[in-house]
Amino acid sequence: MYYPIQLPFVLNKDFTRVMSYHEKLVPECSEFIICFWQMSPKTNEQTQIKNVIIADGCIDLIADYDQKMLFFTGNQKTDFEYDIQTPARFFGARMMPGAFYQLTELPAARAMDDYVLMQDVFKDFDIEQFFSASFDEAQLILQAYLTEKFEGKKANEYTQLFPRLSDKIPQTAKELYEHLFLSPRQCQRVFAKSFGLTPKMVLSILRFQRCLTILTSEQARPTDILTVTNYYDQSHFNKDFKQHLGITPLELVSRYKE
Repeated sequence: MYYPIQLPFVLNKDFTRVMSYHEKLVPECSEFIICFWQMSPKTNEQTQIKNVIIADGCIDLIADYDQKMLFFTGNQKTDFEYDIQTPARFFGARMMPGAFYQLTELPAARAMDDYVLMQDVFKDFDIEQFFSASFDEAQLILQAYLTEKFEGKKANEYTQLFPRLSDKIPQTAKELYEHLFLSPRQCQRVFAKSFGLTPKMVLSILRFQRCLTILTSEQARPTDILTVTNYYDQSHFNKDFKQHLGITPLELVSRYKE
């Protein structure tokens, strides 16, 4: 199973003070959609906060409800500078890596570190009517629309890849190529189309998300970091972790326990 972790409430105390963040699972489309999520303000305070978006290989369909924008986007690396002007309301669907390509038939690279507007992909979706619905109603409309779009589809081998590899991650890109029976060039091409990522990026994200899963478990202890380093070259572990998250593993465990 691949269930990537986002931690806005741990990484930024200002975010926690003014925003709430929730995720919801929908079993009917779980092969393609990891979760539906929403962010909404706790107060009417007008301020600017930063939302740290951790690299997870996913492309989300995001509704910026107050700006009336609906778009697909993902990020190759952790975005430490995503500014939100509050009060603001967002919701979306976090799609399994590979699902964007299966849904839209557009290369995933189009949406990575960029935006693809919903109305440019699906002409049958009535944006005006969508944003005339209430915040809660619009979420149900989006959920029903995506569930219907994925109905009858079967996740292909690349949409199944992240869940398949998440528990036993190849140590090197070479090992990944051999696992998939692809040449390096073929793998680069297929991954750009399916994920908008290079094979090395995919391995890095899988390792890092595996680390987060272990370190944010209820039983996590600082000594668990030693277990996690089995997934990394130990000498680069702290540096790699801080690059992905902005804090060290020890800091994460400490903050998560607060």
